[in-house]
Amino acid sequence: MRDKRIELADVSRFVQSGMQVGVGGGPLLSAPSALIREIIKSGARDLRLVASATGGFGLDLLIGAGAAASVEFAQIVFNEYGFAPNFRRYAEAGRLACLDHT
Repeated sequence: MRDKRIELADVSRFVQSGMQVGVGGGPLLSAPSALIREIIKSGARDLRLVASATGGFGLDLLIGAGAAASVEFAQIVFNEYGFAPNFRRYAEAGRLACLDHT
């Protein structure tokens, strides 16, 4: 079986503007932060984000960086700390297409 892992530095070759990207991890812990940072650094825009179960920190970073065009989610929160601030700001301003699956 061929190894399908890639280096973080190669993320920009695989994640490009307009793609649909699934983001796992919980609201605050276990978010793939290094991967999220590389996606932001790559300059990818208009991403269609899909939260794996619930979302929080990772999705909020991508939204705040201006990388997201839309997001599918059941919830995007920081648990007891409330709503994810970038998500809330972009959603309330109509700058983000939201597909709520609650």
